[in-house]
Amino acid sequence: MFGFFAIAAVASAQPLMIAQSSPPPMISVSPAVMPPMVRTSALTPVVVVPVRVRVAAGTQVLFNDTLRVSRNAGASYQESRSEAPETVCAGERYYSSSERYSLNLNIYQRDDNTAGPMINVSVSWQRPSRTVGCAGEGTRQVQLTQTVPLALGQSVTLQGDAGLTVTVSR
Repeated sequence: MFGFFAIAAVASAQPLMIAQSSPPPMISVSPAVMPPMVRTSALTPVVVVPVRVRVAAGTQVLFNDTLRVSRNAGASYQESRSEAPETVCAGERYYSSSERYSLNLNIYQRDDNTAGPMINVSVSWQRPSRTVGCAGEGTRQVQLTQTVPLALGQSVTLQGDAGLTVTVSR
């Protein structure tokens, strides 16, 4: 027992020192490297559909051209004209005494799972009224809007008022 006290006495004679240790090493966790995402389904390609459109009023062809549509983009065509009438009547005339003509055409593709590819057609045609005399100023307008099935190789003719016909073909 004597040895134990001697060690304790020697240890107490010296200043007490606390051993310092360096801080624990930093542990950094990096996220696991993940492989790039792979899509399991392929993107559906957008199909552009050329549609031949012919708009006529009686024997007068108003428009005859091909327009392209897709599921995401329709097509449109506009034209307009305004001018003084052929016959100028005597007396006071108001400022809007002009003959106006316009044609507005819009088409777009509509997907219908049961009926197949569909084309929506909207046509508005405005023209001067053709009454005789100065009291007949004015305009007439016809509008036609319809959705029709239109598969490749098909042609559909729509009938509107005033002899307006619209033929769409693929």
